[in-house]
Amino acid sequence: MKKNVDYLKYINYEFTQDERLFKANTDTVFLGMFMDQMKNKSVLDIGTNTGALLLYAHYHEAKYLYGVDIHEIALKTAEENLKRYTDTYALYHSRVQDLEIDPVDVIVCNPPFFEMNNVTEDQYFREAMFEESLPLEELFIAIKRLMKNNGEAYIIYQADRFPEIFDMCKKYKFKIMKMQFVHDIHSKHALRVLLKLKAGKMSKLKVYEPLMINKGNYAKAVYVDE
Repeated sequence: MKKNVDYLKYINYEFTQDERLFKANTDTVFLGMFMDQMKNKSVLDIGTNTGALLLYAHYHEAKYLYGVDIHEIALKTAEENLKRYTDTYALYHSRVQDLEIDPVDVIVCNPPFFEMNNVTEDQYFREAMFEESLPLEELFIAIKRLMKNNGEAYIIYQADRFPEIFDMCKKYKFKIMKMQFVHDIHSKHALRVLLKLKAGKMSKLKVYEPLMINKGNYAKAVYVDE
């Protein structure tokens, strides 16, 4: 088992990545820095993998961290990463559809969002990238069930599937609080969309300036909310 020690962009947290697992990438970083302050809040990361998003939540001062993943080896790496910085966490080896915990203040998720075509044979990459293990509606059902009545969710999704996200928000009574598109400078169309969802009352929607990448490298600094 080969592991690499890296540092999370913008927060400089040391973390370990297992060569067998899906690696943290620009999606991870942008979602991590899209989060608002979480002081005194409990946070659940759905599909936590190596725990990178929980480390960003810790940076944003979350009070307690929960992670769920279907891969035990991912959770072992996540625990290795989290215990460097905190002991207020719990990790669960389970499908989120089967998870039973008290509702949390915040849910974060970088879900599998590619449709089931041209599917890779690699198990970990397939389940990390393609929606067979967590279809979009099942994700929203889980968020609704595991979030407090006035809770929030931060997700990143494929931009061209935004209409599906919007339909799910209407169906499950979530409001979009803020959003930001991610572009590659070589593409005419947005690749990803970052979303903050909220149950209950909301203020007016904030749409931030696009984030730009250049073949996986950062072409523009991440905007951090005030």
